[in-house]
Amino acid sequence: MFTSDESIRIVRLVAQYQSITAAAERLNKVPSAISYTVRKLEESFGAKLFERRGCYIRLTEAGEYFIAHSKAILDDLQTLKCNLAIVQGGTEPELTVVVNNIVPRDAIIQFLCDLEAAYPTTRVTIRREVYNGCWDALYANKADIVVGAPHFVPKTDGITSVPLGNLAWDFLVGAGHPLAHATHILQNTELRKYPAVCIKDTSVDLDSMHAWLLEGQKPIFVPDFSMAVRLIARNVAIGYVPVHIRAAFGDAGLVGKSIQEQKHATRLFLAHRSDGIGKVRAWCVDYLLRPDFRAWLCGDVSRVSPRSEIAR
Repeated sequence: MFTSDESIRIVRLVAQYQSITAAAERLNKVPSAISYTVRKLEESFGAKLFERRGCYIRLTEAGEYFIAHSKAILDDLQTLKCNLAIVQGGTEPELTVVVNNIVPRDAIIQFLCDLEAAYPTTRVTIRREVYNGCWDALYANKADIVVGAPHFVPKTDGITSVPLGNLAWDFLVGAGHPLAHATHILQNTELRKYPAVCIKDTSVDLDSMHAWLLEGQKPIFVPDFSMAVRLIARNVAIGYVPVHIRAAFGDAGLVGKSIQEQKHATRLFLAHRSDGIGKVRAWCVDYLLRPDFRAWLCGDVSRVSPRSEIAR
């Protein structure tokens, strides 16, 4: 009997959402494909994992046992795969790097260019995550390295993390916004009247975060900061934007403001799993921790190329 790690991950996602449809949307698959995978895995194990309740499903006792023990199996398979590659030749055939969406894109492009030159046979995948989605990807074995994981290390078991530095933010309103000409420190009561532009945290297992959102304030969720800045410039919303992205846009209809509860700079980390370190991952860690590159990753505006950063 053979069960793929992908099948196990799909069943775990169905259990998390208690819905075939929701799991399918998360994976960008059709619901029938998810149903087929679940059914084949149940047949393979000879156990019913879910009870169907209309649009929703819930785990059976056997399903509860499966979920409780399958995470360790996935972790072991990932470690085995990585360690076998290292034993074989010391150079990983594949590398997945997760990057926080607030990290400057140009810095990652330069990193990729140099990585390709150093290890042309390694297949590299770059994934962007938002806030705690960075940590989530690492703990779920969906990343070999995380660049710019935010704030603090949730769990240290099996994880190596090094602070990169702090990334600063600007609070912005549009030049034509009712708050644009205010000379005082803006209070929460004033700010709540206007929508805040937000980017959704991509975390599944950890608590979701926002760059800035007051209680009772209407959010407008967008996929990236390029759209966020453009909405602010058109006076549709207000909010915080990384300083290096604001610098790339220049004075394009944006006004910086001081507010009652100023957002502190975000502490960023470079993190990776402690086991199975091969030549490629070791090279990446050394490269990304160079002092000049740390500064770039944390939004050193002297390294920003306006044209490319605006393309975010």
